[in-house]
Amino acid sequence: MTILKLPHEGDTHTALIDRCAVEQGKYGDQVIFEFGPDRLYLPKLSADRQLLRCGFDIPGTNPPQVDYPQVAGNTLCFSRDHNSGAPDKPYWGITIATGDAPPPRKRMTEVPGIAPKVPATKTTTVSAMQKALTPPITRSRQQVAAAYTWCLQTVTAAQAAAFPKPTPESIQSGAATLLIQLEKSGLLFEPITLAAVAKALDLTPPSQFEESLPEYNEDNLPF
Repeated sequence: MTILKLPHEGDTHTALIDRCAVEQGKYGDQVIFEFGPDRLYLPKLSADRQLLRCGFDIPGTNPPQVDYPQVAGNTLCFSRDHNSGAPDKPYWGITIATGDAPPPRKRMTEVPGIAPKVPATKTTTVSAMQKALTPPITRSRQQVAAAYTWCLQTVTAAQAAAFPKPTPESIQSGAATLLIQLEKSGLLFEPITLAAVAKALDLTPPSQFEESLPEYNEDNLPF
């Protein structure tokens, strides 16, 4: 068994999760993520914040509670992100990954005396040929800016309801993750047509047949 550590900013690890649960650790409650014979421990506060942001919540709970069993079967990417307030204490980040696991950008620290294991990966569900045949999607700057603004507003409201003092860094990270996930799901960037804008703003011009006809009498007729 290998207990993985990600101590440095930029460290990443992607794995298919077999089990996720809360366990009592030396420094309080921790969340354990098991994948194959290996495991990774995160502080419960950090893990809960990230898992709720990923959507692993129990419906109807207020404040929101994490549904830990639901995490199993998903491929997650763990990362240590920049903390401008304390560069030596990077934030924990968790995102739902798709496709093959990317190689770590930095060497992970292993527990002394335990041989390192090859990270578990999830087989991609999209073949290379399917990717090659899929045309790239282009977005205008206005579309991207509008989508990111919406994500910022949504994450700000969600984190304000879930946590006492959400930080600008956590809001920015959550908005970026939400933007990526919604784009992958095809739920963002719906085309805006001129007809839709006219309908929303009630700019539809009146029909020419609704205009009143000019008054006339028999003396004005040309015949």
